[in-house]
Amino acid sequence: MGKEQTSIGLDIGFHDIKIVELVRNEEGFQITKFAIREIPAAILQQKDRAGLLGGMIKKMFSEAKIKSSTVYLSITGHNVIIRNASLPKMPPEELIDAAKWNAKEEVLFDLDKAVVDNYVMAETDQDGATFLDILSVIVREDVVDFIVSIAKGAGLRPAGVTVVPVALWDYDTAVAKLEPGTVTSYVDMGAERTRIYFVCDGHILFSREIPNGGKNLTECLVGEYELEAGKTAVIDAVRAEQLKKTFGYPAEDAEGKTEEGIPLPLIRERFEPILVKQVTEIDRSIEYFKNQYRKGAVDRLILSGGGVGLSGMYRFLKENLQLEIDRCNVFMQAGVQDDSLSKEEMKLYGPSLTVAAGLALGKCDKINILPEKYRPSIKKTLVKLVPLAAVLVLFAALYGYSSHLRGEVVKKKQLLTDQKVALAKLQIQAPELEKPIQQLKGFKETKKALRKEKNQLPGSTPFPFDFDRVFSELSLLISNNTAISQITYAAKGSVEKEGAEASLARSGSKADISNKERVRIEGQIFGSGLKVQSSLRVLLQDLKHSPVFTNVKLIKSSPLKEEAYNSPGIKFEIYVFPAPAHSA
Repeated sequence: MGKEQTSIGLDIGFHDIKIVELVRNEEGFQITKFAIREIPAAILQQKDRAGLLGGMIKKMFSEAKIKSSTVYLSITGHNVIIRNASLPKMPPEELIDAAKWNAKEEVLFDLDKAVVDNYVMAETDQDGATFLDILSVIVREDVVDFIVSIAKGAGLRPAGVTVVPVALWDYDTAVAKLEPGTVTSYVDMGAERTRIYFVCDGHILFSREIPNGGKNLTECLVGEYELEAGKTAVIDAVRAEQLKKTFGYPAEDAEGKTEEGIPLPLIRERFEPILVKQVTEIDRSIEYFKNQYRKGAVDRLILSGGGVGLSGMYRFLKENLQLEIDRCNVFMQAGVQDDSLSKEEMKLYGPSLTVAAGLALGKCDKINILPEKYRPSIKKTLVKLVPLAAVLVLFAALYGYSSHLRGEVVKKKQLLTDQKVALAKLQIQAPELEKPIQQLKGFKETKKALRKEKNQLPGSTPFPFDFDRVFSELSLLISNNTAISQITYAAKGSVEKEGAEASLARSGSKADISNKERVRIEGQIFGSGLKVQSSLRVLLQDLKHSPVFTNVKLIKSSPLKEEAYNSPGIKFEIYVFPAPAHSA
């Protein structure tokens, strides 16, 4: 690799957008330009936000003075399926259909409307036949179309789309050399969620999402603080984000105060439950992986994402996880460092640019799910040149036969005059055409009424939400001291629905919420004192912030009867309002 190569990674997240332009050579890479911008809440609330995001990215490119328009994109979420498979050796075009067939039991969306790409990791011989060990990525095509439309709206030319774990893998292999058999866990701490991936010998073996991220750290700082001499300080979300980035997770013996007079130990006190939960979930994921894949240990844990850059975060994770832990930092791991940035700025922003840098380094060479309709080709180029060639030919014809064409123009003008006369006659007859149009409108109204009657027939209405998705999310959010005794779906017209209406009325809920589909959850939380109340509050917060549910209501909670269970606690009844199935 003698010649320097410039490439751009564009990481469009759920909370912010990151751009990295870098130059790669034999010595490594150098960050030449970068940009980070939080997506305003006003844009996130828009249903059709692709154009707004495209305009935002276009402005970021302009302010960062990035000239190139070729970019590599990433994609993530529950509509992305990543799996390993061993299939008989076959041509690449047949391997696509084979990968779809092999994953049909796992994929919940229409495979005919999916984009698939495979990465062949190795070839093996089994009983005289050759098999391919492949990494398959299957994504809903409309999800890829959405990401591509954002880039195109910014005036950019997408050259590839890959998934986040592959981008992290590409970055790690660019900065580290691993021994065979090394098990690596990538922990990417985003704003809404933390994603954990396990990789060994070029195989992405397992992944999991934790509903806890940088946003939780901000939210825990919001609220009222009691200060000395009876004074109080109130922190809103904007100020909480500033405090998080300024002070991070203070040390246990930290001294000093914020501008409002809040002692740093109080900041640490609010952070600690969130970080303890984060470490617990990471540790549970590691133990599950080791048991499931029969691995004795995870050799290294690599941290990336915006939350990793906070002061004290790395120290806390290293003290509580018995692993070799390292942080990704694109500025400090580059071959040539940017002297215009302070060390504090490098620590804060470097980890959050990991995915964007991995995209620029890997250039989607392993997995590229960019549909063919967006990829350049000689055929497409020729098609684009056809109009230009036609113009040149037409110009030559006009130049050579101008006198002949002038005569043709006269004839066309006469023809146009005749057509105008015919049009005038048709306009006179137009009122007669209104009768069949009115009849057609009547047919449409009849069709609409019949369709309405059909929808009211029994069995015509599908389930309004995805039960598998609801149960999967509940299994992740229910803590060890909590038990669910009953889950009931309150369908329209059912006894459960009528009982739900009465419960919501007693709890003072608004009428517009009481009309929505819901699931009633009854259960018990075991423990004593504030522990059970804290567990109930954490459960309600997790359900409220989960993308699977649009709302949650606590109907009632009461102490458990002493003779009912061996342990004290409370019983509770809540209603959760799942997101509609079409939003999955």
